[in-house]
Amino acid sequence: MSKVVIQFLDGTSKRGDIPFFNPAKQTVPFETASEDGKSLVQTTLHIEEIKKILFLKKDAAEESAIRKETIAQTQFAGTVAYKLIVEMNDGEVLTGTTLKYSPQEKSFFLTPLNPGDPSERIYINSRCVTKVDQKRLLGRMLVDAKLISGNQLQNALNVQAENRKKLIGQILVEQELISRKQLDESLDVQKEDRSLLGEILVRAQYLTREQLDRALLIQKENRKKRLGQILVELKYLTPDDICLALASQLGCAWIDLSSLTIPEDVLGLLPCDVVQKYEVVPVERKFGELLIVASAQPRNEEMRRAVAEGTTMRTEFVIAYDGHIAAALENYYGFS
Repeated sequence: MSKVVIQFLDGTSKRGDIPFFNPAKQTVPFETASEDGKSLVQTTLHIEEIKKILFLKKDAAEESAIRKETIAQTQFAGTVAYKLIVEMNDGEVLTGTTLKYSPQEKSFFLTPLNPGDPSERIYINSRCVTKVDQKRLLGRMLVDAKLISGNQLQNALNVQAENRKKLIGQILVEQELISRKQLDESLDVQKEDRSLLGEILVRAQYLTREQLDRALLIQKENRKKRLGQILVELKYLTPDDICLALASQLGCAWIDLSSLTIPEDVLGLLPCDVVQKYEVVPVERKFGELLIVASAQPRNEEMRRAVAEGTTMRTEFVIAYDGHIAAALENYYGFS
């Protein structure tokens, strides 16, 4: 039995359970609670009416929404065959990985790239897809280069599944399937303390050099726009991709502000003038004396001093996508 959220072509959604699922079948058995919540209602859904199915993690609820993964540490990046950026026909953009993808198939599965995503995997109806950008990831590159076999890659992925803290490259080296030199050449990543955002994204294969050059050209014409915002507007990347890259760049934790509901008592822990001027959002109070503050520029010293002066609590800063911060400032404070 899988707990799911089903989103339909008409824009509605339902939460419930699927006893079993076969994408080759035309129908899907579905169970959901009755309106009074006292019984289960069993129905049969037609697969053609479904936009996507979110298969939820068993432990989707977490104590904190703060993420500490970076591009190098995320459990999915650089492991399975392909990274996909999927643009739906309603404008929604999904990012994840998959073992195989073909535009001729009626549907496909996506594993969310964001480790904080409540979905374990997502079934997507290809009819609802406008565009798919696919990139080979490390595991696929090593197989294609005949440095390892497909079975060896799968065995390494199984080991990684048991130890999520280990990177796939590290496992392959430990198993003596590839050398450290071969891994470094495949990754083509030189770790620098102060790498630029665009370079980090290119090296991690989130972005092509041509895409970066186009975004930088647009930024040159509009200095007020940040590079991350431009990349998202061009639909080259998602906000989660930007946060992962910035976390790598700055060594900070990050947060998906769009999926968070902030309590009113937390919102009042910083003066409104500080929140508005420096575009920061208090998001969580921990241990009674630590305030977590989201910012698109967490290393800004002037902002950090202003926040420290505006509260008696200790503060910790996390990265958030600036578009999500702007939305939070408008939704919670009325600032636009």
